[in-house]
Amino acid sequence: MFGLFKRRKGKEVEAQSNAGKVSGGTAPGTEIHYYSDLVPELLNDHQVLLKRFAEIAEAEKRGEFHRLPGLLEEFGSILRGHLLKENVKLYIYLQHALANDPDNAALMQGFRTEMHGISRTVTNFLKHYGQKEWDQQRREQFGTDLDEIGEVLVRRIQTEEEVLYPLYLPPESYA
Repeated sequence: MFGLFKRRKGKEVEAQSNAGKVSGGTAPGTEIHYYSDLVPELLNDHQVLLKRFAEIAEAEKRGEFHRLPGLLEEFGSILRGHLLKENVKLYIYLQHALANDPDNAALMQGFRTEMHGISRTVTNFLKHYGQKEWDQQRREQFGTDLDEIGEVLVRRIQTEEEVLYPLYLPPESYA
């Protein structure tokens, strides 16, 4: 699981100053614009999420439980921003752009549905462990739960980057 963290270390992409600018037409039949910087932004979000997750794992390994609520809160904030960006800019665009491609539309919808479930699981994890007081039982269970979340996170990031993000193309590509 942590091999992905190491492989990506040092590859963090800085968001460009023109991030989020409309750079293409709209999805067919909509006013939803294509953003050429969206995928690089999402990839950057993944790097930041993986870095924060590695920091959480390191704090747990060192027994720095007092740091975990703050680290978890920061991770949750970054994750919520990433999910919002995916929902507003990626999924809605793809829903319209793939309207005439039922196989890829179903694939995209599967990703979207799965992400809702993952989001709920991670949110529950963050709420549970975001508390300030850590008893012995919470400390002992945290590592196991963190590993499970990490495996899901890494697997999801890999499949998004390899399968989902390549579907996001300028509108003229769907004609």
